[in-house]
Amino acid sequence: MKILLLFPPCWHPIMPHLAAPSLTAYLRAKGIQVIQRDLNLELYDEVLSRHHLTPLVHRLQREERLQKSAPIRSSAQQELLSWATASGSQVASQIEQAKETIRSSRFYEVAAGLNALLTLTQGLTLASAPYFPSRLHFTGYDSAYPIDASAAILAAVHDRQHNLFYDILNRIVIPQIVRERPDVVGISLTSASQIIAAFTLAYLIKEAGSRAHITLGGKMITCWRELLPARPQLFSLFDSAVIYAGEVPLLRLLEALDSRKPLSSVPNLIYRHDDKIRRNEVAAPEPVSSLPPPDFHGLPLRHYLAPEMVLPVSASRGCYWHRCAFCNVGYRESATYEEKRAEVVQQEMSALAQEWGARHFFFSDEAVSPRI
Repeated sequence: MKILLLFPPCWHPIMPHLAAPSLTAYLRAKGIQVIQRDLNLELYDEVLSRHHLTPLVHRLQREERLQKSAPIRSSAQQELLSWATASGSQVASQIEQAKETIRSSRFYEVAAGLNALLTLTQGLTLASAPYFPSRLHFTGYDSAYPIDASAAILAAVHDRQHNLFYDILNRIVIPQIVRERPDVVGISLTSASQIIAAFTLAYLIKEAGSRAHITLGGKMITCWRELLPARPQLFSLFDSAVIYAGEVPLLRLLEALDSRKPLSSVPNLIYRHDDKIRRNEVAAPEPVSSLPPPDFHGLPLRHYLAPEMVLPVSASRGCYWHRCAFCNVGYRESATYEEKRAEVVQQEMSALAQEWGARHFFFSDEAVSPRI
C-alpha cells in the first residue's frame, strides 16, 4: 500500500508543519510506503513567481482595455484592479529577487529585508486580484464564502471565479497525483484557513478519476467530529475522516483497505457505508514515548520562505491546562496530556541538527508544562 500525505494551503510558508512528518515517521516505521508533500509551500512558491504573475498581469490589463461587460465592481475591487494593472508588472519583475533575499542572510539587512517582505506581500495581493474578494496572505486565506457552513464549502469548491486554488491545483498538482497512483491520499486539515483548499483538493482528485481512498484528518476534522456525520453531502468530496491522533487509525485504515476488511475495524474513523455516515469507536492514542521522531525526508527544506532552516519539534501532546472554551484543545481535541522526557526531546533535536544542519527549532506544543 502506498499513501500520499498532503498538507494543503494555507499555513505559514516559513517552515514545514509537523503533521505530515510525524505521520510519515510512524507509517514508515511500520513498513508503509509514504510520500509526503507540502502543498502549502508549493502554492506560495508558484504564485510568488514571475512566470505566474506576469501572464496574470497581462490578462488583467487586457480585460481592463477591452472593458468587458461584467458585474458592477465595488470601489474596493476597482481600486485593487487599478493598482494591479498599473503596478503588477513591476511587482512581477522583482518577485524572484525578493524570494532569494528572504531565503538568504540578506534578509537581516534592514532595507533589503523590508523591501523583500513588501514585494512578496504585494505579490500575494496581485495573485489574489482575479479572485476578489478572496485573498491569499502570509498568515492564511480569506475566502469569498463562509467556511463554517457545508453548503458554502461546497459552493466555494466549485466556484472557479473566486476559488484561488482550483486552477493552480488542477493544473500542477492533480496530474502529478494521478501519475503517482497512490492507494490512499491523506489530507491534513489543521487550520480554518486550509478548509477551502483541502476540500477543493479532495474534489479535484476524485474528478480526475483517481481510485485512491481520500481521508481527511487534523485538528479541524476533530473539532467537526459531531458535525460531519450530520453533513453527508460533504462526503461526496472524500471517503473518510480520521479524528484525534492519526497514527494508529491511518495504519489500520491502510491495513483494512489492503485486506478488503470492513472499515468498521478502523478506530477513530467517520465514513459512508450503505448510504449512511458511520462513526467508529475512538481508541487511545499511542503513547508519545513510543512515537518516532518526525521524518522530513521528501520535503524541500531549503525552499521555505525564511533566511535559515527552522524545524518544528514537540515536547508534549495535548494541553495540561485544558480549560479554555475558545480553544480546539479545550474542545477536547486531545483528552489527555502527555510529556516527553526532556532528554528525549534534546536527543531528537540533536539528531535533526546533525542530519539537516538545522540550528533553529520551533516548539509546536499547545502548552508546555512549567515542570518540563
